[in-house]
Amino acid sequence: MIDSLRSEWIKLSTLTVVKVLAIVAVAFPVIVVALVSALSDDIVTSKDLIDLINVVAVLSAMLVGVVAAIGMTNEFNHGTIRPTFAAQPRRLQPLLAKLLVHLAFAAVLMLIVLAVSWLLGVGLSDAPSDNFPLREFNGFPVPALAALAGAGLLGVGLTMLGFGLGMLIRNTPATVSVLLLWPLVAEGLVAALLSALDNDEAVRFLPYVEGINMASWNPGTDDLMGRVPGGIYFFVWVAAITVLGLWRTNRSDA
Repeated sequence: MIDSLRSEWIKLSTLTVVKVLAIVAVAFPVIVVALVSALSDDIVTSKDLIDLINVVAVLSAMLVGVVAAIGMTNEFNHGTIRPTFAAQPRRLQPLLAKLLVHLAFAAVLMLIVLAVSWLLGVGLSDAPSDNFPLREFNGFPVPALAALAGAGLLGVGLTMLGFGLGMLIRNTPATVSVLLLWPLVAEGLVAALLSALDNDEAVRFLPYVEGINMASWNPGTDDLMGRVPGGIYFFVWVAAITVLGLWRTNRSDA
């Protein structure tokens, strides 16, 4: 397994597109948070900063999902999956190694984005640092740390989703399109339709909406499940797609 992990890390770290996406995923949120915190008077509390960070961190989460999708579909597009399976007939081992490498990559990148954005936001804001508690303020709980953790978990979940879709679709443009259009277009249209039909409560069954809600300051609204239940629901969907992709790749021709 160690050799498989090392091999998958080499594949991931030598792709130029991965390096470009990683730079964008880190630089864009950090620069936006730094500029807004330094130039705007609106960032004065933890909630203000969390709302800003999580809006831009969604881009980072989607980009690490794209990295996973490209990493998986490239194997099929360039035929490199065949020698891999020839060398390791137990297909699940290299597939799980690839998934673990991408999950580790996503977790580290999201941690960097969120930690650096938070530190810059607190440091560059004109408000005193005491206005930016992570967990507690004057004896009252503050959900800042939970919201940041939710944003990080969103990146991990979208990595699993991109990986699973890559195994099912096996085409890079199609996989990336589904990965991006699902949250940006499809679920938005469904949510608008449900709202037009006066059925807002059904929005809670849209998995990406619940995934985004993990990073919200106050996720316990009437129409949504909440941070933990919604996160579990989101990951059940993501895990189901990943398992289905693993099953198909393990049983079908490469």
